[in-house]
Amino acid sequence: MDARQSRSDALTFLKAHSAGVLSTVSEGGKAHGSAIYYVADDSFNIYFITLKTSRKFANLSENPSVALTVGTQDVPQTLQLEGVAAMLQHEEEIGAHAAELMKVLTSNSRYYAPLTKLGDADTAIIWIQPKWIRWGDFASLGSGTEGVLTEITP
Repeated sequence: MDARQSRSDALTFLKAHSAGVLSTVSEGGKAHGSAIYYVADDSFNIYFITLKTSRKFANLSENPSVALTVGTQDVPQTLQLEGVAAMLQHEEEIGAHAAELMKVLTSNSRYYAPLTKLGDADTAIIWIQPKWIRWGDFASLGSGTEGVLTEITP
């Protein structure tokens, strides 16, 4: 599979899903993983919302380096992304992504994520700028592992 097709497949996969596991590290080096709901743009930038009182937010404030893993159980595919996280500050940036995130957070008609019930003062929208991306498509695995893992240029 060529690089352009792998990039397209990886982006389609990332945008078709809305949940992943975010890994952060505290100032003291303690690792932390947490499930997040996210939205992605065409440049693999990730946006998610979090509580300002969360361990995740504290870790991001101390160390902005993060990793995100999105995977599925039914089709063996995964996307791994490493990048730098920053809190969005400008109202126009926040507004542009808040509506998309609320759609994701309220997409389950039986259960809305608790973040939907909190005010802006309690939450922050975080942007992850990707620095490294790896796409794994184990569904296309023939014999051997060649071509299964592809690094994508952000």
